[in-house]
Amino acid sequence: MKVKRPSFFPFIILTLCVLCGCEKNDTDGPVKSDGIVAAKIPVSDVRAAEIPQLFASEQIQYNAVSDLNWPEQYPYLPQVDFAVAHNGSSILIHYRVTEKRTVGTMENDLDGVYKESCCEFFCMEQGDSLYYNIESNCIGSILMECGSGRAGRTISTADNLQQIDRWASLGRSSVGTISARTHWELALVIPLSAFWRHSYGTLDGKTFLANVYNCVGSGDDRQYVTWYPIVSAAPDFHRPEYFGRILFGK
Repeated sequence: MKVKRPSFFPFIILTLCVLCGCEKNDTDGPVKSDGIVAAKIPVSDVRAAEIPQLFASEQIQYNAVSDLNWPEQYPYLPQVDFAVAHNGSSILIHYRVTEKRTVGTMENDLDGVYKESCCEFFCMEQGDSLYYNIESNCIGSILMECGSGRAGRTISTADNLQQIDRWASLGRSSVGTISARTHWELALVIPLSAFWRHSYGTLDGKTFLANVYNCVGSGDDRQYVTWYPIVSAAPDFHRPEYFGRILFGK
């Protein structure tokens, strides 16, 4: 016998979705929650090496990067989290990673750092069509690009990347391949002037859409994890429809 659902059944489903954070962002991708607030820290001149202690003293919240979107192909889940804040003119990011194998050989900016132990910050201002990918290996070498999708991206100049201050707990020189459980941290100070295709003016009160990734993108033992979940057949970080929200506080 077919049971007729009560008329309030859709309301129950909608309520459960809201309680579980099953929302969508402005590009119709599912997100886990309303996003996060990046607190404003009233420090005009901050160095990347100061960020871990600064975030501790300001009690900045850390967020897990723990979505295994392709568990059958890439089942390894490292311990990864990040925190983000700002001072009005720069984005401040701190990554913390513990993984079973660490690779860091590329010492030059604009190399293929995504092939090594890497943390990546993809972001765009809400309502824009262009997003930036800022990819950093465990020794602080950076690849940065801009575009509306995976194809046809514009690569930053090396001179532009010199504006980004970095601190790496493993140092800035090659560490080769460490085939043992290793903890490493990376902090970045990204001035708004590094976003060369935009003139943001200030971060105060702006909403960005973003995702954060960790990967080792080469070799037989690869890993791909994300902050916000991605729905695709294979690893693909260039999916702005799955970005979450970051509100930069005033």
